[in-house]
Amino acid sequence: MKTKILISMAALFTLASIVLVSCKKDDTPKQNTTPVNYSKVASENASIEAAFTDAFRQVDQTCKANGVKNINTCPTVTITPFDLVTYPKDVVIDYGTSCTGNDGVIRSGRILAHLTKCYIDSGSVTTITFDNYYVNSRHITGTEVITNNGKNLSNHTVFGVVIQNGNLFSVDGTTSYNSVQQREWIAGESTILDPTDDVYLITGTGSGTTTDGVAYTVNIVTPLQASIGCAWIESGIIDIAIQNNPNIRIDYGTGACDDAAVVTCAGYTFNIVMP
Repeated sequence: MKTKILISMAALFTLASIVLVSCKKDDTPKQNTTPVNYSKVASENASIEAAFTDAFRQVDQTCKANGVKNINTCPTVTITPFDLVTYPKDVVIDYGTSCTGNDGVIRSGRILAHLTKCYIDSGSVTTITFDNYYVNSRHITGTEVITNNGKNLSNHTVFGVVIQNGNLFSVDGTTSYNSVQQREWIAGESTILDPTDDVYLITGTGSGTTTDGVAYTVNIVTPLQASIGCAWIESGIIDIAIQNNPNIRIDYGTGACDDAAVVTCAGYTFNIVMP
């Protein structure tokens, strides 16, 4: 799987952080309603989603290069056994005490990946864990499991992606997160060496708790379409739910590669421009 597309999920929740801070509650009285910083819910979710997305991206790029070249300017990559055919394999990406990547992100510690088969092969399971791993000074723990579920009836490769016991530690406290998603590779699979034409449909759910102790859930109502060649989510709908608070719905349209989306919250509807 060419996982560069996953970064679009981070953009998704970054957008939500802008939207939620402006969302008004409805006028219907609710019992036991706890004040919620909507912006913080979205931004913390964005951060932890992006952290796990980035981790698999690092593993993905390393596996494609088979350790021949580094994925950034400084990590040391170890693949055992170091050949093209023997599996299972263990991949260690060691960023040392500080490594500034070509993307400007500062990483330290190690990403550990165990591959039962080449990740593009049906039935392969890639399990990612961390050893004292930090991204921009924020500590990350947890497990990410990517399973190649083979072809569906449309002859598209489908990947199951599960984040288990995800934690992001910052100066504000701990953000926790779990998610179960399915990503259908609907275009670009025939040109595996050219990721620019890749298109994915993403479905699934997630849940988390913020540093303020606010629990929330995320549900993809209509599959999100995301393309490597487009900076924004092109279509699809998500709902963000917080108990005893109004839901927030974000509609990304019908497929155009543009920065427009429509937000509905507590009966209010307005247009926004994605960053």
